[in-house]
Amino acid sequence: NQGRVIPMADEQWITKADHAYQAIRKQILSGQLAPNAEIIATKIGAELGMSLIPVREALRRLEQDGLVTIEPHVATKVRELPAAELCDNLLIRSELEALAARLATPLMTKSTLNRLERLLNRMDKSLVKKTNDFGGLNRQFHMTVYDVIEQRRLVQLIEQEWDLVPRGASVFGLIPDREISAQHEHVMIFDALRRGDSEAAGNLTRDHKLQARNAHNSAFEKSRLRNVEPAT
Repeated sequence: NQGRVIPMADEQWITKADHAYQAIRKQILSGQLAPNAEIIATKIGAELGMSLIPVREALRRLEQDGLVTIEPHVATKVRELPAAELCDNLLIRSELEALAARLATPLMTKSTLNRLERLLNRMDKSLVKKTNDFGGLNRQFHMTVYDVIEQRRLVQLIEQEWDLVPRGASVFGLIPDREISAQHEHVMIFDALRRGDSEAAGNLTRDHKLQARNAHNSAFEKSRLRNVEPAT
């Protein structure tokens, strides 16, 4: 019996397994649980005030999502996305998000543009104050753009691909300097959206993701070279 819990303010009932799933997933995506971090089911259960059964069910769902790896009788860990798979993720997202940006451009309203501008301002402040929330604001910015389109399956696919890259493994977690150039690219995307240029918005969004991919490739290559032992 999973039991029932009430989630926050909307007063809609969800199962304990759903509650555990959402709580663990949030910790992974926020970076609170970093790649390769061990997830101890008994500890999670104690924190959430529930038995092991719903926690284990939640972990199986997260394994299906590609967010954790489970080795029976050994350990459950946050999945670390391999370098090649991470680059594939960004390549796929570059096309999906370019399409979404093109579709979203003619649907931009004054209200949506104002929200985007506020997010840009918050990201500017994050860069100045080094508050470590740039990655989360970055995702909010892009998803605010895509949320206006009618093609919900496309939005879902983008979110699923994005979820595979926990905050601790994001481009900003690995390459902090990338934040500055990324913010410049955000401003260019915003300008294209504001003037209603669908092609420019799509192309700039694609280039933005590919620049992140190039930054990842460069960082991984440098890391590989540092770890290569000298020939003897």
